[in-house]
Amino acid sequence: MKRSALIIVLIILSSIAYGADRVVLLEDFTNCGCGPCWSFEPTLNAFISSHPSDLAVVRPHVSWPSSSDPIYLANPAEQNYRKSIYGVNSVPWIQFGGTIKATNSSGGLISAFNSRMAVPCHLEIQVENYVNYGSGTIQITLIAEENLGDTDLKVHAIIVESGIPGVGYFASSTFEQAFREELFGATGQAVSFGPSYPDTVVVNVDYDTGGWVFENLHLAVFVQNHASSGTEVHNAWYEYLGGVTGMEGDDPVEFNTGELLISVSPNPSSGSISVTAGELCEGSGTISIYDTSGRCVVNGTLSENTASCFDIEEAGVYFARVSSGGKIATSRIAVVR
Repeated sequence: MKRSALIIVLIILSSIAYGADRVVLLEDFTNCGCGPCWSFEPTLNAFISSHPSDLAVVRPHVSWPSSSDPIYLANPAEQNYRKSIYGVNSVPWIQFGGTIKATNSSGGLISAFNSRMAVPCHLEIQVENYVNYGSGTIQITLIAEENLGDTDLKVHAIIVESGIPGVGYFASSTFEQAFREELFGATGQAVSFGPSYPDTVVVNVDYDTGGWVFENLHLAVFVQNHASSGTEVHNAWYEYLGGVTGMEGDDPVEFNTGELLISVSPNPSSGSISVTAGELCEGSGTISIYDTSGRCVVNGTLSENTASCFDIEEAGVYFARVSSGGKIATSRIAVVR
């Protein structure tokens, strides 16, 4: 699978911080040769089904009891890394929010989940998918409303696949939310926030789903502490990959949030571009264009449904960000010479 990561750092000034909605990361370490895993599967699946909007589910597989587990063999390095974070030495091992190992019971799942939900959340995660059916670019926006208190934070983006024919104890069923790929590589992508808050970091990563069944794929995004102080997941995000909002086509030219629409032309461009935006708050908005290192190369204003022209001097990939009345839209721009 192809991978490339780009980071754009944006500072948003505000004097008010609001608690973000928490989504809890559930990691189920399992194996096709594990009888207790199979026995616990109905209970775990029922719990997951009862939380369609506040759980992000990733099921890494390990190499024991069965060394022929097909999910593990498809990507051992990245799954071994997730195992090493928590020191997993038995399965099933259910980890909530990076901090709580749940007991293998319905009550244990509920207790662990409720404990994580009770912790105040100060990190918002937004995800957009610029997709051409099976490949594209994921744009992840992270908004820290205050200092998160950890010094070694990393963002992870893991693709999982459901409906995979099971083997071993799972032969009469299917593997669900099976670990497929960590888009940033096993250890994730380092991110940092501050010193002023709220602070926004935008991270982009390419993906290619290859031979996986695209309709069965979900994406789990989360930010985790990797310092010696612990393994807390500050927040997570989870969605069907094909349902993530974004743009279609190899060269996307506009992103429609449903409220804010921007159009960039021509795209690709030789450097001179025209940007038009609709549905702007009070008829106006601001535009910033960033290169892949996070350097702002253009700042300007836009009037509703009026073309504004800007020049980009160097060839490369850029990201335009339009803001108006709290609404944000983005567009990827290719400049060629």
